[in-house]
Order: sequence, then C-alpha cells, then structure tokens
Amino acid sequence: MHRSTGRLFIAVCLFAGAGLFASAVRAQGEPPSAARSKKRGPQRGKKAVPAQTEEPSAAPSSDEAAPVPEVPTPPPSPSPPIESAPPPPADVLPPPAPVLPPAADVMPPPEGSYAPAAVSKPAARTGPPLEAGLPGWMVTTPAPPVWSGLDWDFWCPNWATHGAAPAPHVSSGLDWHGNLELDDGYVKYSWDQASYRPVTVLDSRGRFVLGPMLTQNLGHDFFLRETGQVVAWAREVHDGQHYQINADDVYVQVGQQGLWDFMAGRFLTWRVFRKGLGFDLYTLEDTGARTSTNYTDQNGFFPHLYEVDYIFMRDPSITPAGRAAFHLYPTSWSGIELVGSYGHLEGSQNVLGGRLAAGMKLKYFSLLAGAEYQAVWGDQPAVYSDSTPCAKCNSRRHYGAGGSAAVTPLQQIEIAFSLAYGKEHNYLDLNDEIDTPKKTFSWGGYLQIDVLSFAVNRSLIVGGAFFRNECRGIQCTSTANNAEEYDRHDQIAYYVAYPLGFNNAVVKLVFSQATGYQELLSPGNTNKLNASMYSLRLRFAYYY
Repeated sequence: MHRSTGRLFIAVCLFAGAGLFASAVRAQGEPPSAARSKKRGPQRGKKAVPAQTEEPSAAPSSDEAAPVPEVPTPPPSPSPPIESAPPPPADVLPPPAPVLPPAADVMPPPEGSYAPAAVSKPAARTGPPLEAGLPGWMVTTPAPPVWSGLDWDFWCPNWATHGAAPAPHVSSGLDWHGNLELDDGYVKYSWDQASYRPVTVLDSRGRFVLGPMLTQNLGHDFFLRETGQVVAWAREVHDGQHYQINADDVYVQVGQQGLWDFMAGRFLTWRVFRKGLGFDLYTLEDTGARTSTNYTDQNGFFPHLYEVDYIFMRDPSITPAGRAAFHLYPTSWSGIELVGSYGHLEGSQNVLGGRLAAGMKLKYFSLLAGAEYQAVWGDQPAVYSDSTPCAKCNSRRHYGAGGSAAVTPLQQIEIAFSLAYGKEHNYLDLNDEIDTPKKTFSWGGYLQIDVLSFAVNRSLIVGGAFFRNECRGIQCTSTANNAEEYDRHDQIAYYVAYPLGFNNAVVKLVFSQATGYQELLSPGNTNKLNASMYSLRLRFAYYY
C-alpha cells in the first residue's frame, strides 16, 4: 500500500514539473512587453489588446498616429496558444539603425533660429589639379567631382566646371588641404656666342603644401573660413638668405555661399592668362631660355610672359603680403573679383594697387579678362641733389590688361588664345626723375585633346602650346646694364597628361623648347644674343 502510494506521489510530481517547464518555454518565446502585460493584466479603464511584435527601428505611420474612433467588436474567440521559436543569440541580431537628425547641408535651419552644421569630410576629387593661381573661383568644400573631358582645365573655376553654381549650403568643421608636386627633368641651355659654353643640368625639384581649413556655418548660407598653409621645398637653397619652409596661403574669408565673399590676407588672385597643361609654375618650361650661363642666377632669364600678374603672386619681393578681395557671383556661370594690394616690400618701399578680373563660362565658350594698376615708392621722402623734394624719385608705376578666350567644340577638345599688354614707368634714380619705361606684349595659345575619353571612361590628354613675349625698354633683363633693349622670347611645349582618377592626382610628361633673342638699342651698339633651351620633365602631383 505504501509502495503504490509512493509511486502515485512521484507521478504527480513529474506531471507538475513538466507543466512548469512548458510554461517557462512559452514565456521565453514572448516579447518582454507581452510578458509584462500578462503579468500586470489589463489596466483599469482600458481594453486588453493582444501583444504584437514590433520592429525596433520602425516608426509609426501617419495613419497610426491619427486618432481612430473605437468600434465595438465582439470578444475574440479563444484560440490555442502558438509557441514561437526561441530568439537567436544577441551576437546574430543586427544592431538597430540609429535615427540621426537631417544634415545642415540638406535641410537649412528654420527662419530665425541657428543650428550648427554637421562636419563633412571633403569628397575625393578626380581629374588633374587646378593650375596654381588660376581661378580659385569659389572653392567649395567638398569640391564638386570633375572627370568628363576637359571640364577640369586648369583655368576653370570650380563653380564653372559644369556650368552650375556651388552647393548652396556650407558645413562647419576642420579640413586639411594641400598638395605634393615632384618634378624630375633634364635641360640644356646654349648660345650663339663663342664665349658662352653650353650648360646641361639634371634638374630635380618639388614642393609640399599643407594647411588646415576652418569653416564655420553662420546660418542662412553665411560662412566664416580661415586657413594658413606652409610650404616645404624639395630642393633647398643653401645661400643663407632663404627660408626652407615658408607660407603659402594665409587668409580669412567671410561671405554668403554662391553669392559673394570678402577675404583678406595672403593669397593668389585669379589668373586670367591661360596657358594649358604644358606650363606649370616653378618649372623649366615656365622660365624658358637664359641670358646668363650661371645656372644659379635666378634673374638670368629672358623676359617672362606678362600675364596680368603685377598683382598675382605671393612673393613679398614682388608684391606685398597684404591683400583684400571682394568676389561677386551674379550668375552660376559668371564671377567678378576686385582686389586691393597694399604693404611694404623688402626694398624699403611701400606699395598700393588694385586689380579687377571677371570671367564667364558657357557650354562651348569661356572668357576671362582683367586689368591692374600698382604704384611703388620709397618709405622715406626722396629729394633731388639740391635737397628739394622729388615726387617720383625711387618710384615705379605698373599697369596692364589682358585676358583669354577658349572654345570647346567637343567636350574632349579645347582651343584657347591669350594676350596681355603691360607697361612700367621706373624712376630708379634716387635723386632725379629719370623715367626708364618698359613695354611688354605677350600672346599665344594651346590645343588640348582628351584622346582616351573617345573610347573609354578614362582620360589621356595630349596637347601643345606656343607663347611669345616681346619686351622693349630698359631693364627687360638683368644683363643689359640699364641700356635700352629689345627682347623676344618664344616658348613651345608638348605634353601628355594621365589623370589617375583620384584627388586630382596626375602623371605628366612635358617636352619644351624655348628660343631667346636680345638686341641692345643703344646708338652704335650692335650686340645681339641668340639663346635656346631644350628640356624634358616628368611630374607627379597629388592634391587633397
């Protein structure tokens, strides 16, 4: 009897344990909210609603958000519970997608309020780099991607590459900008004078530029931007008179994106004299033929092209570090730059000037033009030999104008022509108003064809360029010893450029030839000089 009673007690315990185990398994398959609702039961005054599984990141629709009148429904008929499978492990479940606020460059802040814009990283650029000094027209961050055909041409401002205005909104943040340019070349100089022996040089040079760009969104498309860049030269100058690392752009800029801006500091102005891909700053083909056999003489070249560049470069020995510029963009295909130049030069002289440049970019035609005036005078009053004041002694007056036009009959072909005229009045004597005028006339053009883009979606640009510069007057070159002279300098370049497709990186091979002719115009003087230069240069450039 006792034995049968014990067996019955064990069976009852096993049956109860199995029921508890099944209940626990069903509880694990239900979401926490359903379990909590079952435990609490229906709240007072509200109907009990069967629990439903919801997506963690799903947002209620507009229909669900709207109030719906209650409709009496009969109570649901009881149905057998459906056991759900146990949930997968936590490391298998995908994390819920975070809900982020809209970016400032997508949705501007509402009227009357201010919300700082999100920091955006500049997008990678494609195509070759912008030529140094050629329009920094409305540089946007990030810059618009450029790839097709010759739309990336060095002269072309960023906002005009596709005939569209810049992005209407600005993102706040810190970006780093810079570039690396490395050139290895071979050059040979020769002259027709027996006493001038040929000079052959294996040339290697380059520069690395780096600097932060701070941008602050002021709201309603207004912005504040500051930058300071440093330059490290691959070829150092060991003469004790040059800094090995110096400044490039240093300026502050404020404006309204795509409409106008004002900037002050140290920067290149817009280039209006286009030369194509064959002539880069600080290169063999840019300087051309020499009048001096001393290769280390930085002034021993034939006259450089006048490119409306009295107020262009940053060199304080030529132009001052202080500049202010106002930019206006009347349409998405046009821009205007008004620059004021002021400061103190290394030669104990003050400088003051102005420059106006403008440009337009249409589908098949583009135009750039500019004019400038600059005055230089001593920082101490000049006097005649009898100690009376001299207004023009030790002073200079420079002025000029020029521009360029380009035609693109096809997207892969570009033909451009440039010309400029400049005049200088130099009163070099410290004690007399003796004018030593100089006139410079420069002209030329180039043809570029993206031959590879006719077949595939890649670029391989081949081109050629010719430019002539004529100078008549005193001090056209440093070798004429203040005698009146006539100089003619012809420069030719043939080049092949292959854009690597990222960050404006490019590999380029340039062959150039230059010839110079000099004739002294002093009475009874028949001295003439003919010179030539041949060079080959390979460049790798990376811009970011």
